[in-house]
Order: sequence, then C-alpha cells, then structure tokens
Amino acid sequence: MVHKRRPFYRFSLAVGVKLALFAAGFALIHSPQILQAQGIPQTWTTNKYEPPRGIGSANRVEGGATRSAGGNCPVVGKPLTALMPSDRFGTTVAAYPSFFIYLPASPNPGTPLPVEFVLEDSEGNLVYQSKFRTNGKSGIITLNLPHDVSLSPLAVGEDYRWMFSILCPPEAERSNDLVVEGWVRRVTINPTLETQLAQASPTKKVELYAEAELWQDTLTQLVELRRNYPSDSEVANQWVNLLNAAGLRNLVGESLASQNTPVDIPLSSSQP
Repeated sequence: MVHKRRPFYRFSLAVGVKLALFAAGFALIHSPQILQAQGIPQTWTTNKYEPPRGIGSANRVEGGATRSAGGNCPVVGKPLTALMPSDRFGTTVAAYPSFFIYLPASPNPGTPLPVEFVLEDSEGNLVYQSKFRTNGKSGIITLNLPHDVSLSPLAVGEDYRWMFSILCPPEAERSNDLVVEGWVRRVTINPTLETQLAQASPTKKVELYAEAELWQDTLTQLVELRRNYPSDSEVANQWVNLLNAAGLRNLVGESLASQNTPVDIPLSSSQP
C-alpha cells in the first residue's frame, strides 16, 4: 500500500556499498523438465499466511496509504507495491535478507525518477539507506542488503522497518513521495530445519521455508527458482500460490529481476 511520505532528513551522502537492482522479463511456457516440490502450503493459498507462532506481532506504527495528491509523481501502470503479506510483517532467518518491490514504469525511461531504500530499527534509528535511479521500466525488483563490514547483520529477535520510496518532484518536498513499507524480524533457525535445508534441493527449500512460515526466505528462494527455471510449470504454479497468499495475484505476470542485468545508477548510500 502506498502513502504520503513523512519528511525524512537524516540522509547523509557517503561513499559505500549499494543495493543491487535488477530487471528483466520472464516467460510462462511449459518446459519438458518438471521440478517436483510440494511448495506453498495449502493454508497460504487463500490469503491465510501468518508469521511463525509464538513470536508475537511486529512492534510497528501503522501508516496511511495514498498517492501524491498533487500529481507530482508521474508513474505508469500498477501502483508501487511491496511483496509482503497483508499485515506487512515477514520473518527471516537470513542475516542480510532481500526485499522485493513492484516498481511502476516512468513515463520517460530516459529520465527515471530517483528511488530510495531505508532500513530502520524498531526505535526509528537509521540502519541502512541507499538512493539510486532505476532504468525506468516496470517490474519486480530485488533489493539486497549488502554483506559489508560496515553493515551489521540483523539482530535475532529484533524488528526492522524498511521503506522504499519513489522521490517525486520537487525532490526536496518529501511529502510528495510514493512510499511502501514493511517490517521484518530475524528469527533463530530451528536446528532441524537447518539440517534439512543443508540437504535439500532448491525446490525442497521452498517447501521447508514455507512450512516454517518464513515469508522472506520463501519468497527469496522462489524468486531464485523463477530466475533459473522461468519456463517450469511447477515453479510457475508455486509463484502463483505465493503471490495469492499475500493478495498479490495481480503481479503474477509482471517481469522479474534477473541477477545478470544490473541497471541501477547509484546516487549514494549510507550507514550510521
């Protein structure tokens, strides 16, 4: 969901690491090689995804959701959308998780609007921030937290708020931005799950993460499968099931990121 952005003034220019942004199309054609996996649990396929039991809810402040009233953010197509469950709360066992956004196209791909990714802890302290330009095309993009000595891994049991913004003109007036946000919590991996993952095939990992109700990791693993096997019907079916579990079926046919086609033009990145 998209909402007006509150002013955010903590941004500081720094030479550092950057998020990886990729964009490319994918096909949904049947392949003679079918990858067998149970994949997404039946309970996920009817918008019933819930985080792991016993961890409570995210310590978060709910926000509104609307587009820039002044019409200063020219984008084309479907709304800016975070690939998150309806409550915008996902869990992960990853120290440096990935995040996924549907980005609408810019009307003039030659001069795309700048975008920004921000990660904060539950107290609102800046953890990571990156500002860059895209190629102006629509599609589902991947935002990878950099594995860098200057960025500590997410702490187990802590909630983190992440925000992705399209910086609408005038750039100095941040209340015009289009913004989506979500919350993520790193949880301790179950030793049994850890052993199973070490021995599992890529498709089996989707099933294991889903059974453990780990949204971020399930999505990350399935995106990797979609990249590697874009024509596989079983993987395509699991992709449909996963997006349907989050009420995102309208994004099933959107182009998916390619790990081999970097197209971002970094402007700056920062850690405290």
